[in-house]
Amino acid sequence: MAKPAAKKHAKPAAKKVAKPAAKKHAKPAAKKVAKPAAKKVAKPAAKKVAKPAAKHAADAPAAAEAPAPKAPTALTKTELIAELNKDLAKEYSALIQYVQHAAVITGPQYDAISAELAVHSNEEHQHAITLSDQIDFLGGVPAVDVADILISPDSKTMLEQDLEGELDAIARYRERIAQAEMLQEYGLRRALEDILIIEEEHARDLQSALAL
Repeated sequence: MAKPAAKKHAKPAAKKVAKPAAKKHAKPAAKKVAKPAAKKVAKPAAKKVAKPAAKHAADAPAAAEAPAPKAPTALTKTELIAELNKDLAKEYSALIQYVQHAAVITGPQYDAISAELAVHSNEEHQHAITLSDQIDFLGGVPAVDVADILISPDSKTMLEQDLEGELDAIARYRERIAQAEMLQEYGLRRALEDILIIEEEHARDLQSALAL
């Protein structure tokens, strides 16, 4: 007898069990911590140490200079005429002093300046004439007073006396020029400027003779 065919039992298909999706855990965003700003520490300013002025040799003579110009004093025309007459008196004394010093100064080292002193005297005379004309133009009367005259038996002292007078004249005429400007007396200002130029030349001549 034929054996009945064995029944093939179909195996049930294996069930695919879906694996649960892995949960992705979002990582928390990293917090950015603001760094504190670096503090700028101000550097102390470097101290400037003043360098001491170079010392001059003790035996070097200091050059004489006219006093620093001071602020001009406001005045009236009448007061300006009075001041110009004082200047005139000093011009008279300067020309006489130069004549005397030129005659009596001695020493071979003073030969050149001796001749120059005579020239200074003539120029002081011209200054007196200029001042007299300006005083008359302003309505005043030129005076005939003479200021103090300085003399000495020592040649060097004579030159120092002359230089002192010139430095005084320079300071006075600088002030007088400013006063003339304030009163709008421009012709007088120009005349005084010409005188000042000569007085400054006199001072340089004397400083050179005295090796200042």
